[in-house]
Amino acid sequence: MNRKKFQFFPEPGDGTAELAPTIQPEGKYPCPCCGERTLPVPKEEAIAFICPVCWWENDVFTPGEDEPSDENHGMTLREGRENYRRFGAVRKDLASKKQGTP
Repeated sequence: MNRKKFQFFPEPGDGTAELAPTIQPEGKYPCPCCGERTLPVPKEEAIAFICPVCWWENDVFTPGEDEPSDENHGMTLREGRENYRRFGAVRKDLASKKQGTP
């Protein structure tokens, strides 16, 4: 049997994009950073949950937007949101992982 090999994230126009599974967030509650519904429980209960959309690690011990988050290497939620708007992830290097590039 002759099968075509697929990469995890096929490139548009190469004939594989229509066969690629679509990654959909499956949570019921919004991520505090990107707002996508990726959290399975309310953010107050989602200890160390990492959002698969923006890569923000939920920090239940940092209540404010401008307080450094230990789980996110000292980044504030406000900085994470701004980075998500700019790069599509909380850090530029994580945006490339999201797209499947090295």
